[in-house]
Amino acid sequence: MLQVTFSPCGRERGREGHLRSSTSILAAAGLLAVLAACAPGGPPVDLVEAAREKMGDGSVAGRDRGWVMGQTGKQIRINDLVRRTLPASPPARLIFTVDVPRGARLSFACGIPPERHDQPGVEFAVKVLRRGKEETLWTMLLDPLQQKEHRRWVPAEVDLSRYAGRDVQLILETHGFDREDDPRRAFWGTPAILTPDVKAPLVIVYLVDTLRADHTQPYGYGRDTTPELAKFAGDAVVFEQAIAQASWTKPSVASLFTSLLPGKHRAVQLRDTLDSGHVTLAEMLQAKGFATGAVIANSVIYSAGSNFEQGFDLFAGMHGAGNKVSKVVEAAPVVDEALSWLDERRGLPTFLYVHTMDPHVPYTPPEPFNMKYEPHPTPDHPAVDPRGDYKEPADLDRLVAQYDGEIAYGDREFGRFVAELKRRGLYDRALMVFLGDHGEEFLDHGQFTHGKTVFDELIHIPMIVKFPDRRGGGQRVKQQVQEVDVLPTVLQEMGLPVPHPPAIAGHPLQPVVAGGAPEPPAVSEISHRGYVAHGMRTSRDKYVQRFSPEEDELYFDLKQDPKEKASKLAENRERADTLKAAVEAAMVADPFRHNLRAEGGGQYELKLRTGGWIEGVEPKGFGAEDHYEIQGNGRKLALRLRPGSGHPREVAFSIRPMGAPVYLEGTRDGRPLRPADVTIAEEAEHPPEVPFRLPEVDPRGDTDEERFDNVFAPPRGNPAGLQLWLTMAASRKVLAMDKETRERLCALGYINCGRHQ
Repeated sequence: MLQVTFSPCGRERGREGHLRSSTSILAAAGLLAVLAACAPGGPPVDLVEAAREKMGDGSVAGRDRGWVMGQTGKQIRINDLVRRTLPASPPARLIFTVDVPRGARLSFACGIPPERHDQPGVEFAVKVLRRGKEETLWTMLLDPLQQKEHRRWVPAEVDLSRYAGRDVQLILETHGFDREDDPRRAFWGTPAILTPDVKAPLVIVYLVDTLRADHTQPYGYGRDTTPELAKFAGDAVVFEQAIAQASWTKPSVASLFTSLLPGKHRAVQLRDTLDSGHVTLAEMLQAKGFATGAVIANSVIYSAGSNFEQGFDLFAGMHGAGNKVSKVVEAAPVVDEALSWLDERRGLPTFLYVHTMDPHVPYTPPEPFNMKYEPHPTPDHPAVDPRGDYKEPADLDRLVAQYDGEIAYGDREFGRFVAELKRRGLYDRALMVFLGDHGEEFLDHGQFTHGKTVFDELIHIPMIVKFPDRRGGGQRVKQQVQEVDVLPTVLQEMGLPVPHPPAIAGHPLQPVVAGGAPEPPAVSEISHRGYVAHGMRTSRDKYVQRFSPEEDELYFDLKQDPKEKASKLAENRERADTLKAAVEAAMVADPFRHNLRAEGGGQYELKLRTGGWIEGVEPKGFGAEDHYEIQGNGRKLALRLRPGSGHPREVAFSIRPMGAPVYLEGTRDGRPLRPADVTIAEEAEHPPEVPFRLPEVDPRGDTDEERFDNVFAPPRGNPAGLQLWLTMAASRKVLAMDKETRERLCALGYINCGRHQ
């Protein structure tokens, strides 16, 4: 049995003779209790988390302490930056009794929510009451009506060092200048008493959006795109075969946060949200005393309603030029904000998620990186977006050169981030995971961008892990690992309980590094804008089942054909069938059910077909002459409907897997079905032709707009004929396709917003 002697402010030594970071013991034994021993005068204090214990008295806008406690910890979004809060609506006075550590500072932010920006300002004040004497340390008038820079969270720090000691009363106070009964007028954001002396645990996950592994130096790329990453890899473990669970950002990041496959977490399509019933890594760490922060450049993740902020004290969505949502958000401000959060949490155990996206289309590296690689762009060949800029074969090389320039710029900023960690004394003790969420296609299989396939150029991602004290630095692991392995790896390194499959899909990477751990196959899937495919990959081969726009199966021998150029399905049918069975077992039904209603008389003979499987057929109002039958091993549904006047017939059903298209054809009163016989969704639109594809939640293709604003309501006016719409489970939510959501998705190139702008 390993024997450990532990010094809470130092390190532990195992019998094997190697030093390890004390973070796992800290987490397991109670972080703040141990940290108290390292901080003369008291431990660092998160005032939101400690409010119930430390707040002796509190009143806000005429509400008492009980009401204040009920509001404490709520997340408030201002200018796409979310913070956990204490209520501060004036008149407010919150009194905390705390032990102030030596060298302590109070870090916090003040904020007024956007819907109150047209009202008079609020004065915030920080005071100290000690030995019966009250002293004002800091004040600020926050006035978004008059000052644009106040239409966001305004951070501040107050020096508490001369009050070090026990039983200091810290007062957070506000005053207003108009009505004083509005309970959501103002907020204190993430207030905490910090100390620079405590060596607290630190976990950093640094993700680069759209980064191909084979365009980085640690993975053998010939260009000097990532010298800083290569230097970092010398301190870390490089996983040569790391596989993402999806090939576009939302489902990939959701799998990272939850260690679940996309079909399980179901944040898969553009309008999907991350289900609040799933427990994220941030929530797990927050529950164990970690301060949790995220700084994110991709608005698909940080948009209001996406629900990726659950478990974060700070969730900062970064805007582009003019403080607007943009598809061009450079890494420099993301790194700056991330470092600021680390400074705001000094002395507290901290989890930080950083999400940059420079390689994402459009490829617009800043100078001099836009000219770092040849061939250079020209006015006629800007090489910004392949969907419009690929006009001749030479444009492919220009696009790749600009993409690589984006990577090189982002690498410089990653190097700056690492250098700043070292300067702050944080680097060695940090657990750092560097990875991509997916790659990018450059006609590898005939297409550009991403989110369309599960070929390796999209799902083979860089994953480089620096363990505390650079344990295992320089090691390379050939065994296949997965993105879902990050969550259990972090938990194990922090000494926290690790859920086991099927509660999560991943496994800790530490046993893989040590050697001898099993190698489970990796499942990757995509259901995005009309592209639906599921694959299973091992170190030696891959099986892919495509449902849209192609309907086929593929099998690749990765040892003989690592670029996946020639499917060998026929020659390997038995092996492919084994992988196919596992792929299909991992598929889940679409949470959105199709609804079909025949209204107003007539006789219908209908046929529905799909490349997936029709499940859960539910007839309603059927009479003796009505009938349904599932055919073709679950891939077809035949319907005979005889609605009478005032007596409609309805059928609801699900499709597995999510996003598999369904096509409808048939007859009405013995003649072929016509577009005018069918109305779709609340807008009661007609299909362009018959047969046609049933309505879906997502728009399809690079240029298609969403056809229906409200696909979750039956056609208005209850028109005669066939009516089609979708329903979803009561627990499910989707992002409303309002103007703001459209603009965000359009800014990233995910939809064509032409008719809505």
